Amino acid sequence: MSDMEFRAVLLDQMKDYLDGRITKEEYYDQAEPFYTEYANTYENPLFHKCFMDTVPEACLFYIDEPGLTSEIKESKFHEVLQEAYVALQKL
Repeated sequence: MSDMEFRAVLLDQMKDYLDGRITKEEYYDQAEPFYTEYANTYENPLFHKCFMDTVPEACLFYIDEPGLTSEIKESKFHEVLQEAYVALQKL
C-alpha cells in the first residue's frame, strides 16, 4: 500500500462515519486494525500525531466507557471525529 493510499483510506473511513454510512462501532472495527497494519506505510509524523492524539481517545471515551447516554456519546464522538477529519485533511 502506498502512503497516499493509506491516507485516503483512513480519511474515507472517517468520512463514512461522518456521513452516517457506518456507526461509530463499525468505524472503530475498520480503523483500528487498518491503522495498526498500515500506519508504517505513511511517513507523515504530523498526520500520525494528530490521529493518535484524538481518535483512539475518542473511541475509548465515546464507545467503550460507560457513564454517558448513547446520544451524548454519539454527539461527542461525531464532534471529535469531525475536528480530526478537518485537521487531517490539511496534513
